[in-house]
Formats: sequence, C-alpha cells, structure tokens
Amino acid sequence: MRAIIMAGGKGERLNMNIEKPLVEIEGKTILERISTVLKNAGIDEILVAVTNNTPKTKEKAKKLKLKIIQTPGREYVEDIQCLMEKFKEFLAVSADLPFLTPGLIKNVLAKYKEMKQPISVVTPKQSYEKMGFVSSVTMGDFVPVGVNVVTKGEDYFYMIKGKATININTKEELERIRNERASKTI
Repeated sequence: MRAIIMAGGKGERLNMNIEKPLVEIEGKTILERISTVLKNAGIDEILVAVTNNTPKTKEKAKKLKLKIIQTPGREYVEDIQCLMEKFKEFLAVSADLPFLTPGLIKNVLAKYKEMKQPISVVTPKQSYEKMGFVSSVTMGDFVPVGVNVVTKGEDYFYMIKGKATININTKEELERIRNERASKTI
C-alpha cells in the first residue's frame, strides 16, 4: 500500500522557527524517523504531502529520495480529501509522530486487509493524558493518533496505547520528549 506522510501544516502551536517535520529528536528529523519506520514496515511507495507552508520539508524529502505531492494546505481534512481524489486508498501518517513503529504500521495494514474499510488509529484520552500530553483534537473519549487507512466506507477505530501515540504539537511537549528520551523515561 502507498503511504503518504502528511507534512504540510503550519505548525503554529509548535511556535518555533522550524517546520515540524524537520524537528530533530536524537539526531534525526521526524520526517526521517517516519520514512524509516514506513520502509521497515514494508511500504514500497512513500509520498510526502507538502504545501506552501513547508518548503524546507519538501527539500528534505527530495534529499531523502521520497516522492512529493502538493496539497492546498488549508487544513488537514481538506488535504486528505484532495488526496482521496487522486488515490483509491492510502495510509496517511501525520508528520508529528516521532515514536511510530513498524509493528504498528504492519498491524494496521493487516487489519485493513482483513476488514477492507477505512481505519482510524485512536488512543484512549485518559491514557494519553496519563502520559502527560493533551490533545487539541478528541473524538469523545479518544484521541486520534494520526495514522489512518484512507478509503471509502465507514471508519473502523483501531485502538492502541503507549508512546507510539505521542505526537508533538507544542514547544513544551518537544522539550519534555527530548528530556525524557535523554533520561530514558519515554
């Protein structure tokens, strides 16, 4: 299956002078980390969805020999809809998941193969907050993780817990992750 790394956001909540996919954790950008995870999960076609908001991410993706696709960049959902017009199905991965694992990707794709319907990966809000993070987007008692199999049909919610669910939205979250990684508590 084709995977598209969603890397076109403005990163306004991060409030740093760097595009979010280019933030480094342990010497690697989040874009590098995610593309490596996808390759290790057996994904053979990886695209990076960029916008006018992320010109440096576009350049980094080219250096990593990843395919580029341009989206409008007005909002995440609109960019997904734009991509749905081009592709029948794809795996969408947000470019703010530094602890994504090949195992998670493989499990989600296996579930899709079994069910043949869209999949949204979620985590319990309580579990996410227990790790010390707060999401600006919730779906009732759940937090969307930023990994989705996009196709037509009714969503199946695939629930996970743990550090693979952590996404970086603020400078404080980034510093916390860097500090806790240095002390090996995450």
